[in-house]
Amino acid sequence: MNTLKIVGLLCCLAFLVRSAHLPERSMDARSLVEKILGNIPMVHESSVKIPGLTLDPSSQSRNIPYQSMVTSLGIPAAPELKTVCRPLNQIDFTLEVCLSSMSAGLQLYQDVLGVLKERVTTEKVTGLLADIRDLLAQVNKMQEPGQMSSVAQYEASGLASRLPGDYEVQVATHFILLQLRDFTQNLKRSLRNVEHLTSRPGQSG
Repeated sequence: MNTLKIVGLLCCLAFLVRSAHLPERSMDARSLVEKILGNIPMVHESSVKIPGLTLDPSSQSRNIPYQSMVTSLGIPAAPELKTVCRPLNQIDFTLEVCLSSMSAGLQLYQDVLGVLKERVTTEKVTGLLADIRDLLAQVNKMQEPGQMSSVAQYEASGLASRLPGDYEVQVATHFILLQLRDFTQNLKRSLRNVEHLTSRPGQSG
C-alpha cells in the first residue's frame, strides 16, 4: 500500500470517527438553540419598553419607522446560513463553511449582547449571553481540529459608541433580538442538515 493510499485511509477513518460524534454534538447544540429561542421573548419584554416594538410578527410593520436607526446605529447582520448550510442533497453543501458561518454569527451576537448587558438593567441578557457562549463552544467542537484556525473571526462592532442614550439602547435591543431569533431559527434548521452527515459522508466538503 503506497503512501497516498495510507493517507487517504487515515483521512477516511478520521472523518468516520468525527462523524460518529456529530449527531450527538448537534443535538446538544439544538437543545441550547431551543433554550435561546425560548428566552428571547423574556429578554425583550424586560428590556424594551417603547410602545409598538414587539416580537409579534403581525406588528412588524411598526418597525418601518425605525429602520433608518438600524443603519445609523450600525447594527451588524449575521451570516446568511440558508445560503451556506443547504440540505445535503445540494451538491455545494460544505460542512466547514457552514460551521464557520454559524460560529461567526454566534460571535457577532456574543459581542453585541455583551454591549447591551452593560446598558440594560435586566439580568436576563446575561443569561442569554451565557447560552450563546455555550452554543458557540458546541459549534466549535463540531469543527475539525485542523480547521479551527480558519474559523471566521468576528471583529468587534463598536456598537457601544453608537448608543448615546436609553432610547437608542432599546431600539438596538429590539432589532438585535429580532435578528437573533431569525439567525437562531436558521441555525436550528442547519444543525438538522449537519446531522445527516453520518448517512452521507461523501457530502462533507
